[in-house]
Amino acid sequence: MGHAQTLEEEFESNLCAELSKHGWLYEADGDTTAAGWDVGLALVPQDVLHWLSTQYPDEYEKAVPSDLVNTPRAAAETKLLAHLTKELAKHTRMDPNSGYPVGGLLGVLRNGFSYAQVGRPVAKFGRMMEFPPANPSLAEVVETSNAVRLRVLRQVRFDTTTQETLDVVLTINGIPVITMELKTDNTQTVNHAILQYKHDRKPGKNRPLLAPGRALVHFAVSNDLVFMATKLEGENTVFLPFNQGNDGHEGNPPSETGSPTNYLWCKILVRPMFMRILKDFALYEPSKRGTKSEGRLIFPRFHQLRAVEHVVADVEANGPGGRYLIWHSAGSGKTKTIAWLSHRLIRHMDTQSKSTFDSVIVVTDRTVLDENIREDMNLVQSSKGLVVTVGEKSGPKSPQLKKALAEGDHIITCTLQTFPEVMKLIEDTAELHGRNWAVVADEAHSSQSGSTARVLKALLADIEVEDPENISADELLAAKDSSIAASSNITFIALTATPKAKTLRLFGTQDANGSWRAFDTYTMAQAIEEGFILDVLTNYSTYDMFLRVKNEIKGSDDEVLVDTGSAVTNIVRFARLHPTSIAQKVQIVVEHFRRNVMPALGGTAKAMVVTSSRIEAYRWSQKMNDYIDKKGYTDMRTLVAFSGSLTADDGSSVTETALNKRSDTAKAFREEDDYKVLIVANKFQTGFDEPRLMAMYVDKKLSGIATVQTLSRLNRTYPGKTAPMVVDFQNTPASIQDDFKMYYSDAHVNGDVDPNALITIGERLDAADIYTKSQMEAVADAYLTDAGGEAIAKAMGPIKNRWQGQWIQAKVKKDKVLKASLQSFRSDVISYRNAWQFLSQIVDYQDVDLHKRAILATLLSRNLHMDGDQFDDSYLENVQLSGVKLTPSAINEDYSLTEGSHDAINLATFESEFQGGTPPTRGPLEDVIDQVNEMFRAKGVDVTQGSVAGFITTYWGFLDADEEAKAMAKNNSAAQLKASSDFGNAVGLAVLRTCQEAHEVQSYITDPSFLREITEITADALHARYGQDAQPTADETDGKRRS
Repeated sequence: MGHAQTLEEEFESNLCAELSKHGWLYEADGDTTAAGWDVGLALVPQDVLHWLSTQYPDEYEKAVPSDLVNTPRAAAETKLLAHLTKELAKHTRMDPNSGYPVGGLLGVLRNGFSYAQVGRPVAKFGRMMEFPPANPSLAEVVETSNAVRLRVLRQVRFDTTTQETLDVVLTINGIPVITMELKTDNTQTVNHAILQYKHDRKPGKNRPLLAPGRALVHFAVSNDLVFMATKLEGENTVFLPFNQGNDGHEGNPPSETGSPTNYLWCKILVRPMFMRILKDFALYEPSKRGTKSEGRLIFPRFHQLRAVEHVVADVEANGPGGRYLIWHSAGSGKTKTIAWLSHRLIRHMDTQSKSTFDSVIVVTDRTVLDENIREDMNLVQSSKGLVVTVGEKSGPKSPQLKKALAEGDHIITCTLQTFPEVMKLIEDTAELHGRNWAVVADEAHSSQSGSTARVLKALLADIEVEDPENISADELLAAKDSSIAASSNITFIALTATPKAKTLRLFGTQDANGSWRAFDTYTMAQAIEEGFILDVLTNYSTYDMFLRVKNEIKGSDDEVLVDTGSAVTNIVRFARLHPTSIAQKVQIVVEHFRRNVMPALGGTAKAMVVTSSRIEAYRWSQKMNDYIDKKGYTDMRTLVAFSGSLTADDGSSVTETALNKRSDTAKAFREEDDYKVLIVANKFQTGFDEPRLMAMYVDKKLSGIATVQTLSRLNRTYPGKTAPMVVDFQNTPASIQDDFKMYYSDAHVNGDVDPNALITIGERLDAADIYTKSQMEAVADAYLTDAGGEAIAKAMGPIKNRWQGQWIQAKVKKDKVLKASLQSFRSDVISYRNAWQFLSQIVDYQDVDLHKRAILATLLSRNLHMDGDQFDDSYLENVQLSGVKLTPSAINEDYSLTEGSHDAINLATFESEFQGGTPPTRGPLEDVIDQVNEMFRAKGVDVTQGSVAGFITTYWGFLDADEEAKAMAKNNSAAQLKASSDFGNAVGLAVLRTCQEAHEVQSYITDPSFLREITEITADALHARYGQDAQPTADETDGKRRS
């Protein structure tokens, strides 16, 4: 025996010996002859017959009568075993009445089988294994479960015509469920095991063990890595990683007890866990195309199993009422994780054998995902009626929903749109108050970080008062607020691929350093490295746009004065929206798509155009359709997606449905091959999954979480799909990379929100002299007592009237101080509303005035309107686009990441006061147009070193005097500043103002790369000076000492 073989045998022996310590039979060192392994049946007959005869003696008597002996008895047993193999070979289906699988491996293990013979009664055998019960007091079930034989076999023949063997086979009551090929990394890698499965372990008529569906999972194992496949198909076999992850990346960390992969046999395959996997996780997923042979067994991926078991273990250790954030990247299989978790929670029992949760409510943020979750819910074995769906049509009047909530022990699935119906029913049903609830929320950032979460808690929270018969309204309100902050009878599990700061704080777990992190994490980096999603930054192209505008009206005696800063922004926006600008981009997009994208994926590849607004999407749609018609391209069409209606250029009102002539845009894009390009405006940028989406054309400024969510529409895998393509007309690769770094391998927030922020803002609101305390209480009372809209409007009237009256007065008298004060009040109203929605969920203030003020702020935030601005914007009617040029600045560049950011995501501070900023500069329209043209003019003028120094000094002076820019620097990281369009505008305005004084360097601003570079340099410098972690300067320190 060679050295390599010796090492592999030692690895195999150690693995099997370890399993023997954790509830597995390992007799005669796993010798198959001693166990009686039958290669033709792919069974251990003695274990099968032992289970059937001891657990179902009456049925066994029908199949193998006790009066048979010797050869006749052996023949009867052989016939029974042969019939069992036929049952195992059947395609599994789910019985809609029982909720149990029928046929195939899972059907036999969980539901049993029937056996008919001529001249004898039918033998109806129950399940081929018994699972440990959720209720430990069921002693008889526990005893039967303990009788299950889990056996380890080594060097197992799988072909009746050869002596070839598999390294390890694990059986349950004689039925094989797992096969393993082992390789030691000292001699070979896990890839050798994978290739062995693909080349030498192909299913065939002489190989029943390898037939699809006969074994649950096939593991390729080395010392360092584990891969799994649930269906062997030769070269087409798909092996998926089953690794823990290593510091946010693929692979496994070192183990203190042996090989890095020993978690497989020390944790996953130990008797209790493995039996739980077989009971609660193993699934049969039918083919969506309806072909029986294309269905597949499902074994959970490691992070899915880990997340579910970690949550349940924490509930068992600390009781219900916890909050858990599961941050799993796109491509992680969140819908199945939600299904498994929901079923585990609803079946869970405490140490007193009582259900831990009365009901589990699953909330999704969109209908498509809700449908996917319902499909996966139905794959998990359950009794009929366990899962109740609140659909768009059924509503709260559904008798099934009412009954399910009243009975308890049900899983309720709904969307954010139908969730209010569930809440209304709970609110109106007294017997449901104070129950124990588990709420599983998908994409927590969109559904559970603010008002929705608070309303949900308000309805589900268990309110305790000392004397319910003699409690005042204020006392009840205080008790309700305390119960919301504690929400001890609600267990929240939130899942997201891109957690916001507030989501991390609200649902995250605080570590030893005070940072808030996800309870369980499967990172974008690991998902990319493991091949579950594609890296969207590997094929990135950018274009710079050069424009020239002019004033159509010349020689007018009336000089139009405009707000210089906003005029620059508005004119640039006008130029970008101009039909000529869009037409040039359309040409680039269509030709790029036809040349690079359209032939891919067998001609089925699709693309998305992302625009900034509904009117832009509409104009893109019109121009692209015109171009396609003009060129005679009959093999592609477009769809447009936006919400509501808008006024077209001809004055007509148009909608998405009218333009597309389709009622369901998403369905048409997925199912009708001619629709190749989808043009969107703030729609389908999150939660829209179309794996054939191969390219994205971005004509919108993206930043932060929106960058990741938008571009991630491209990351789904599809056969034949390689690196997706991005063509970007507005963003820089550096800013895109910075946004992705925040969510690549780590996302966390440091510190906490100051709970005093709410009190501080409240003091400012009260001191603004817009309302009195009695008026605030009148509004709150009208709202809390459900007095109706008229009563609320009556109570709100004097407050609204006072603010609106002063606003009109400030405009008429041009009173800047009063106007700033009113703007500050409105800003504080919105801040108070947001702060209350967030902070009241984690802080028990026990102050009813804070709540009443929150009611007033919530209502006022919708009613304080500032009409337009004070500057003349009719100048845009005279502005004309005289030239446009698009120039590629980077083509097919690879901007993929290797590591994420170590910076924390910043939590909102809430209490920052409104800053009016410096008075806007006013100037002639002609000057503004000249400045815009300078921004886009071709570069090439030399300047002296002295003028550059003067330029930078003057520029810094203007920017350092900009209060809004300094506020942004204080409250954001440098990376966030660089990605901020508002900060970019502030830099651009400072540059323009500087150029009015430093004429020699005006040519610098015509270079887009200069503007990008100076923005990044400025972001670092300004954040270093004014950021929250900045050190005070000597002058600032001296000033504080003097004061």
